[in-house]
Amino acid sequence: MTVNGVRKEIDPGRGTVPVVVKGRTLLPIRAIVEAMGGTVGWDGKANKVTIKMDKTTIILTIGKKQATVNGKTVTLDVAPQLLNDRTMVPIRFVAESLGCEVLWDEKTQTVTIKFKRAQKLKQ
Repeated sequence: MTVNGVRKEIDPGRGTVPVVVKGRTLLPIRAIVEAMGGTVGWDGKANKVTIKMDKTTIILTIGKKQATVNGKTVTLDVAPQLLNDRTMVPIRFVAESLGCEVLWDEKTQTVTIKFKRAQKLKQ
């Protein structure tokens, strides 16, 4: 991935790559959320991912198409999955829930996330 012009690994040291499932791109989310100033928590017993940024909290459960955003239930097109011991979540859902714009370039198979707050973080 590239963050503000700097190349970084999506899943440092593990070589994990995004996968497409039923037309949705899934990937490990921690590096992306942390690059935007958020946090990611993992509850291994419940298989739940909790993403927090500003006033938004997203909870996703492995294998479940129902997620919550600030306590409101939302149905996903594709459930989060465990692949090669990595938690893979739908990037568009997470990014848009955090207020980002998500663009897909079919030709280059590239997802671009525009995070408006990023400029403020630099100052």
